[in-house]
Amino acid sequence: MPDKTARTQLHIVPPLRRAQISPQDFIEPGTQGMLFPTPREGLMIFIRFPDVTEQEFSETLKGAMPSYVIELRATPRFDIGRLNRHLAFQVFKYLNITYMDLTSTLMGNIDSEALIYKLREFLQDSKPKFDRPIIFLVNRIESGEDLVSRVLAAISAVGAGPKYVFEVPRFERSTASDYELIAL
Repeated sequence: MPDKTARTQLHIVPPLRRAQISPQDFIEPGTQGMLFPTPREGLMIFIRFPDVTEQEFSETLKGAMPSYVIELRATPRFDIGRLNRHLAFQVFKYLNITYMDLTSTLMGNIDSEALIYKLREFLQDSKPKFDRPIIFLVNRIESGEDLVSRVLAAISAVGAGPKYVFEVPRFERSTASDYELIAL
């Protein structure tokens, strides 16, 4: 007769580690891209707050050379590390990045339907070129994978589907020597 008591099962799971951000992550691949860095066309970058570090944020801005930074957070704060809102906007100006806050008119009531509507409205009105990356600032708590897929669908609906999606911070599985036992 089989034993029907519940037992803890152990699974070997490789831990996640933070991946480094590199300028090569954001430029067109190939030899010419190394000699004459060209921003990767059709690249959509999602930066998740509060998980992102100051270094990852600034390296992403400098490396990606985006045309837009689009705000999708209910509380658009930039206080990470020594960074603050004033310094962030100085960087946007210096790098010729257009910052677009789609949440300000929603008065703190972030409804995903209203947010996607505002995004579609922005895309139809400004008709951004996707020749340079576009960064979306999202909050880990407010946004799930659903928001990212809905943003990508809204972009595809205007005829300029993203070719690449990049998330910051990035995590990757560690090597086999770093495995951990996880009780389930």
